[in-house]
Formats: sequence, C-alpha cells, structure tokens
Amino acid sequence: MASNFDTWWQKIRKPLGIIGIIAVCIGVVALVFVEVRLYGTGFVGKTLWDWLGLLAALAIPVVVGFGAAWFTAQQGKVSDRENTDNQRQVALQAYIDKMSELLLEKQLRTSQPEDEVRTIARVRTITLLFQLDARRIGYVFAFLREAGLMSAKSNSSIVNLYHADLNGANLSEANLSGANLRGAWLHEANLSGADLSGADLTSADLTSADLSGAHLDGAHLSGANLSEADLSKALLLIADLSGAHLNGANLSEALLGLANLSGADLSKTIEGGFNFSKISRRVYLIGANLSGANLSGADLSGANLSGANLSGATVTGEQLIRAKSLKGVTMPDGSKHP
Repeated sequence: MASNFDTWWQKIRKPLGIIGIIAVCIGVVALVFVEVRLYGTGFVGKTLWDWLGLLAALAIPVVVGFGAAWFTAQQGKVSDRENTDNQRQVALQAYIDKMSELLLEKQLRTSQPEDEVRTIARVRTITLLFQLDARRIGYVFAFLREAGLMSAKSNSSIVNLYHADLNGANLSEANLSGANLRGAWLHEANLSGADLSGADLTSADLTSADLSGAHLDGAHLSGANLSEADLSKALLLIADLSGAHLNGANLSEALLGLANLSGADLSKTIEGGFNFSKISRRVYLIGANLSGANLSGADLSGANLSGANLSGATVTGEQLIRAKSLKGVTMPDGSKHP
C-alpha cells in the first residue's frame, strides 16, 4: 500500500506544484485588484493597468527562472539516464570480455565442475544480473547459450545458476528462454513479461514473485514454491507444475492448457481462495490440493482430478461431471468419490 501511494505521489507531485504556482500568481493579482478597487493605488497618476503592467514585468524573470530551473532538472534526469545506460553497457562489455578470456585462456568450456574457473564464471554472472536492465540481461543468457556455457539440462550447464541468490532481482521482460535456474532463489523477483519458455525452474523459490504475463510454455516448475506469486495472464501451456506450491497464487486469466499440476498444492491461503475462473482445458490435477479453492466458472472439461482434494472448494456438480477422472477425489462436502 505504501509503495502504491509513493508511486501515485510521484506522478502528481509536479503537476500539483505547477498548479500551486499558478494559483499563487492568480491570488496575488486578485488581491492587488481588490486593494486598488477599495483604496486606490496610493500613488497619484498610477492606474490599475499601470500596476498590472508592472506586475507582468516583474513576473517575466520569475517565470523565466522557473522555466530555466525546470529545464535544468530535466536535462539532469536525461544525463543521469544516459550515464546509467553507459555504465550498464560498460559492465556488459567487461563481462563478455572477461568470460571470453576464461574461455580462451582458462579453458572454461572443458573445465570440471569443481574447478575454480567455473566458480568465478558463476559469481560474475550472478553479480552482473543485478546491474543490468532486462534487454542486456537477455544478452547475457543469449551469450551463455551460444557459447555453450548454459543448457536447460542442469548437468550440461558449465555456468550453473543452481541455488543462485536472485531474490528481488528485476528480470522483467528479459529473454530467459531455456535458462537453467534450477533451485534458484527468486523470492519477490520481477519476472513480469519475461520469456521463460522451456526454462528449468525445478524447486526454485518464486514466493511472491511477479510472473504476470510471463511466457512459461514448457517450463519445468516441478516442486517450485510459487506461493503468493502473481501468475495472472501467464502462459503455462504444457508446463510441468507437478508438486508445485501454488497456495495463494494468482492464476487469473492464465493459460494452463495441458499443464501438469499433479500433486500441486493449491489450497486456500488468502481471502477468496484460489480462482480458476478462466482455466484452460485438459489440465492434469492428479492428487492436487484444491481445498478451499474457488473453481467457480472454471472449465474442467478433460481435467484429470484423480486423488485431488476438493474439500470446501467452490465448484458445481455440473463442472465436475465434465472432468476426465474423479477417481479417489475428496469432494467439497468431505466425502470420497469411488
């Protein structure tokens, strides 16, 4: 709530300042006008229009001064952005140069998992990700893939980000397709709009992460912790979410066609429960914990709910009839389906 207020205040602060200056000027002119109307100017031969002309003459340098200050501030912001952009480009180039050196001189590509050169490459990569913007982060992963240093298969990656500490990292809209982030710590990370198709996020910690609009087609998320994560409008086609923790996550308008949620925990942890209002067809929910979940409006046609726990869930009999299998399901009233 506080961060939303700060963002709102930053947006309206400048317009309010300009409006305030204009209001003060109008107020001064109005007071002078009233004063002159009631008591005269106090100077022989001076008319109201003379005073207004004097005020206008005095206002010109004030307005010019404010304009110059505003222009200087804007130029400063542009300069800061350019400096930041240049620093990021320098950091990226330095990284590529150093990694090239490790490849050519330290035989990184033929190194063994326990070799120090791999540790150096890993640390440099993790450190750099916090310094770059989304576009350049995409370049880093593209470089690692093209150089044969990273593979979606954990055992094949030379630069291994297993259990990498990326908590709170801003990876929004970055191209991380096929990235090996197995077991990575991405708590509260910003991955909104990121391309994570085919990425390995097995057992990753994505609690409270922003994955809204992310492309997770074919991603490996088995055992991942996605509690309280925002997956709204995410593409999860053919994604493996088996055994994932999704309690309290937001999957509104997410596309889950052919997704595997067998054994996943989708139990109610927030007010209103879990909402599958726009779930896609053919979702595998074998053994999933859907206790207290809100399934109102969900299309469960072809869904495999074998062994799932639906106790206390909001779902109609008509919806359940369309499911592919209800074998061993704990029904909303607590009874067991044969």
